Amino acid sequence: MMYIMSTVLYRKYRAQTFQELVGQDHITKILKNAVKSNQLSHAYLFVGSRGTGKTSTARILAKAVNCLKPKKDGNPCNRCEICTAITNGNYLDLIEIDAASNRGIDQIRELKERIEFAPSKGRFKIYIIDEVHMLTSEAFNALLKTLEEPPEHVMFILATTDVYKLPPTILSRCQRYDFRLGTQEEIRGNLIDILSKEKIKIDEGGLDIIVRNARGSYRDALSLMDVVINSQLRSENAKKITEDEVRAVLGIPEVYMVNDFLSSLIEGDSKKALGCIKELEIKGTNLVQFTNFTLEVLRGILVSKISGKDIDEYSFAKSLDLRDILALIKEFLNVERELKSTTNQILIFQMLIPTFAKEGDDVKSIPIKKGAKGDGVKSRTIVEGKSESVEVVNTDVIELDIKDIERNWKKVAEGIKPFNTHLFAFLGTARPVAINENILCIEVPFKFYKDQIDSPESRDLIGKVIFEVFGTHCRVNCTVNESVKPKLQSNADVVLKNVPVIEKRKGESERKYMTKKKMNTDIEAIFAGM
Repeated sequence: MMYIMSTVLYRKYRAQTFQELVGQDHITKILKNAVKSNQLSHAYLFVGSRGTGKTSTARILAKAVNCLKPKKDGNPCNRCEICTAITNGNYLDLIEIDAASNRGIDQIRELKERIEFAPSKGRFKIYIIDEVHMLTSEAFNALLKTLEEPPEHVMFILATTDVYKLPPTILSRCQRYDFRLGTQEEIRGNLIDILSKEKIKIDEGGLDIIVRNARGSYRDALSLMDVVINSQLRSENAKKITEDEVRAVLGIPEVYMVNDFLSSLIEGDSKKALGCIKELEIKGTNLVQFTNFTLEVLRGILVSKISGKDIDEYSFAKSLDLRDILALIKEFLNVERELKSTTNQILIFQMLIPTFAKEGDDVKSIPIKKGAKGDGVKSRTIVEGKSESVEVVNTDVIELDIKDIERNWKKVAEGIKPFNTHLFAFLGTARPVAINENILCIEVPFKFYKDQIDSPESRDLIGKVIFEVFGTHCRVNCTVNESVKPKLQSNADVVLKNVPVIEKRKGESERKYMTKKKMNTDIEAIFAGM
């Protein structure tokens, strides 16, 4: 018999009372007491990750304060005319605004025009503004005036995932409640309860996958379950879901694929790593899911290492120490970030291989550990029967030599060029002079260069390229030394020849003179890098 689900789970099982909200007892208890004692605020701010119940709580609060027959514990009755209308989404005095698509001042002005009218039924006219952080500055200013002196019959409930984007003036006028992500136990319990009501069975392994990929979001957990259930609708036994079916539907990679890829990186086996990536490509594996799963595996290994538990499931991890695991986690966190901003995801994975091993058919890197504290993770390279130590696994503590940096500094500049041509020119004239405890000192001929290199964006980019070139992280300390000025090319010579010498005029203020002098210096600096 075919199983047919009439309504998506997260809507069908949306909380309708404060008791039904999962994992937010610290909030529901306060709100119920406020309703019971009639100690209500005119503005609430609900903060938290998506799928944690912010909008559901807002609607329950709207019902509770307008309910015609409220319960003694502060909950709405869910039976009266107003409660039913709010549940069905047709209560005229509950206005929900999506600030992501209605973020301008015109929408807030329209709100202000309507706000003076009393509610048609009930005590309060409720305005729920979702993703309120998306409003423009002008819209925030207009909303602020309304929040300062709202009519007695109006209540605002603002919801946001990015509270840091809200102006302090808005924050100070709202009662703030922070919604927390659900634990895996809470999400699992919620799913088991709903699946029991739906009379659906799922393998423990399949349930684990859904819980893990929900990442603390109750709504995401139900949405993933919806996807899995809908894929079973044509099945003869739609109410029995296996782990393999969950993996296939959600695009979760097989465990052996993660194990093989991590093993190849740890062993420095470039050919094996390329083969693993090729398999991912052939199977059409979702690389974001693969990365997430890999990070989950590494997290489990890290926790096991710290707690001293045996790692039977991942044999390759037994010989690793905490530094090795942290190095792997850092690399895959970088992969997770870079996958979001590229169309060539396979390339991101292929770029991992040189990080852990030297290229070449005769070269294979095998991790070994150095005993002294502060040593980086080293590896022994076997080349035609001979062995020598080389640094191939990236950590923050591998010591560099200034001569090696001087020899390869051009590679750093060239690595910057595809991302920032101006910064490439500035670094091309820079001179590495010393390195101590992974703090690299470089000299540039102009303060203008130093200012550009010292910007947070430039520092991040330089650090990333240095990591790729030298296999370790280090911080750059930039100073100005005019003796490292480059020889000007002819086109720059012509321009600079005509730059007037700045002399202080009689009666001219020191501040004005220094401003003109700095402008002249900046012009010289710009053309010096041509």
